[in-house]
Amino acid sequence: MSEPALHNSDPSPAPGAPGSAPAPGGGSGSTPGAPGSAPGSAPDSSPGSTPGPTTAGSAALAIAPAPRCSVSVRVATLDDLPFIDQLQKMHTHMVGWFPKKQIEANIEGEHVLIAEDHAATPIGYCIARDRYMKRDDVGIMYQLNVLPLKQRHLVGATLVKAMFDRAAYGCKLYSLWCAQDIQANYFWEALGFIPLAFRTGSRAKQRIHIFWQRRLRDEDQSTAYWFPSQTAGGAVAEGRIVLPIPPGTHWRDAKPVLLPGLPALPSDDPGGASGGPKLLPGGAPVRQRPEQPEAKKVTAAQRAAIARAKSKHLGGVPVGKAAVITRGGVRYIDREDAPAEEEASKPKRTRKAGPRRKNDPKYVAAARELRDRYLEEMNTPGSEFCLPPAAHGKYDVSRQLDAAPSTLQETHLLDAA
Repeated sequence: MSEPALHNSDPSPAPGAPGSAPAPGGGSGSTPGAPGSAPGSAPDSSPGSTPGPTTAGSAALAIAPAPRCSVSVRVATLDDLPFIDQLQKMHTHMVGWFPKKQIEANIEGEHVLIAEDHAATPIGYCIARDRYMKRDDVGIMYQLNVLPLKQRHLVGATLVKAMFDRAAYGCKLYSLWCAQDIQANYFWEALGFIPLAFRTGSRAKQRIHIFWQRRLRDEDQSTAYWFPSQTAGGAVAEGRIVLPIPPGTHWRDAKPVLLPGLPALPSDDPGGASGGPKLLPGGAPVRQRPEQPEAKKVTAAQRAAIARAKSKHLGGVPVGKAAVITRGGVRYIDREDAPAEEEASKPKRTRKAGPRRKNDPKYVAAARELRDRYLEEMNTPGSEFCLPPAAHGKYDVSRQLDAAPSTLQETHLLDAA
């Protein structure tokens, strides 16, 4: 199963923050938002930081998101593919990129929702699944994207709420990966998502991805939080070790870059101070800046020679043409006896895939044990660094389940003829 792309969303849940284009309401990267916690949510120690005991009843302060414009949500069809592809290309540096075949597969599986305005014009979409890492109780958000002019209208929150309401009954948690350096994190924080863990992104960019999670059902205080100890494949195309966010730290704080196959730097020689190659924090070598050549002076005679060389008349008669002199000058016409030109087939460019390195098995085992111990302590009631029992963001997008009937209705059978 592919890993989710980078996220962004409609930044409307963070009023008071300056907007910035082309921040997607579902694009990410520079989503409009404030540099601090989302207004109306708890301070940095909750939920952005991990852990810290929190006051009960904070979830009751959340309000249901009421869109600030006319919004209707429906299941996407293949006719929506051009809109989805165009919007994701607009914000690809924020939400990542899905091939068209992958988008078509999600549409055919009814995993894509479309938000429309009063004129039935698409203004946003959401791609998500209610199954992640072969777990039926955990869902995943892949992309949430809203048109820039419709951001801060709670369109993104409406799409998330609709996705929660149509999830399978056994799905109790929804998760997502979001790049640490984009302000879409404040959007998810405002919706009650909790930062649990982090991983390193692609080897080229070496961005940190934050793993956010939220309980799906209303007033759910018993479902245990969970996150994977390792991810593989997907947009990153390599295995990544997932580590929990240390207790008492914020998701905005600096995180270590962990990539498989990186050489370990000696503690007494950071950055190659002893004459070795200089390395970036993630271990990639520092590229030397190429020297700029000095500009050469071009004489008038050289400029004239260059102009003559660019003349099509002085370059000879083109293949298959004949030169005819007219009053207006030289004109080239097709020759009847000229052989037909063979179209040269352009060689197909093949992209060489780089070697996919694997994490050391001992590191994978250590990450799994750390994850298990962390979740055991965090999900224990009364723990020193347990997370809040329920989502307590500014907006309440939890799923409201209908109560089961207390009595069964008696079915009357037809009288025998």
